[in-house]
Amino acid sequence: MAERRAAGLVISVLLACPWVNAGAAEDAAAVILLYHHVSDETPASTSVSPALFEAHLEHLETHDYQVVPLSRIIAALRSERPLPERSVAITFDDAYQSVYTAAAPVLQKRGWPFAVFATTDYLDGDFSGYLTWDQLRELERGGAEIGNHSRSHGHYVHRRAGESEAAWQARILEDIRWAQARLTAELQKPLDAFAYPYGEFDRATARLVAATDLVGFGQQSGPVDHRSDLHTLPRFPMAGRFADLGSLAEKLRTRVLHVSVRAPDTALLAAGSPAPALRLQLEAGQADPDSLSCFVTGQPPPTVRWLDPDAGVVEVQAQRPLPVGRSKYTCTAPVPGAPGSYFWYSHLWMKPPTPRDWYDG
Repeated sequence: MAERRAAGLVISVLLACPWVNAGAAEDAAAVILLYHHVSDETPASTSVSPALFEAHLEHLETHDYQVVPLSRIIAALRSERPLPERSVAITFDDAYQSVYTAAAPVLQKRGWPFAVFATTDYLDGDFSGYLTWDQLRELERGGAEIGNHSRSHGHYVHRRAGESEAAWQARILEDIRWAQARLTAELQKPLDAFAYPYGEFDRATARLVAATDLVGFGQQSGPVDHRSDLHTLPRFPMAGRFADLGSLAEKLRTRVLHVSVRAPDTALLAAGSPAPALRLQLEAGQADPDSLSCFVTGQPPPTVRWLDPDAGVVEVQAQRPLPVGRSKYTCTAPVPGAPGSYFWYSHLWMKPPTPRDWYDG
């Protein structure tokens, strides 16, 4: 797995999951791919080339993946209805022009659905490099689905200086609802779905998205199934060194590693804080306590300690403080009887440079 090699850690976990061959509800499972730019001329960290994007689509077609509308996945997760085996959704954040010029034509040629999450102030202001309302409407008429990526694309988890909790909540709710109202006014049927700007969220922001009755999508990696939190659904970001065909193939074979977060209460770290300790609870009997491993991008293998093996409680901690910006702890485990398939969980962290400032997007 390219992402594992980049982190310098090979995950080796033996799993005995009682729910691997569960009934129809377990079949409400999918992998959601996230793209930004499809271009040779944009930053590698958020881009795939048009040639590589077409290679991704060829891989999906050759290996019999079922590209389905994002709305169908949302409906299945809500109702626990099954999805086609090997279901995949294709999504784009930010509504860049390359979605219209490079991605949409090759997707439409195959008759495949896709979703675009748009920031409405960028559309209303005719920002350079982004789609226009007319282009979004054209994509929608052609079968694309359009979702909410906020009004202003701000850092939602960041409280402004002197801002009360109530004022912060009101500001974020207004931002989400304004954007949804603009989408509703301009389009035929926008998605009841929201993609967090920068993929940033914590429990407090997830509760606000829940209050709007929208489904929430992040950028932390992982597949989804009927037990996933509908307000923090993961997607696999496809860009840079994590977008080669080998990495794509392994991500498409993933299944959800079901965990509950015992501590800490927030993914937002204090400026200058040491490496956070993440305490997870896996399902009883889910993993061999002596073999569970996790990794942190750009760091040596983290410390993994089983605090209560019988209850499945494990603590993961990076060896060094996390850098400013967004980081992830990721744990995977091989699926018994399915070579090359992994159960996967990824946890987002966010860290500002100073107590009063926030980092650039």
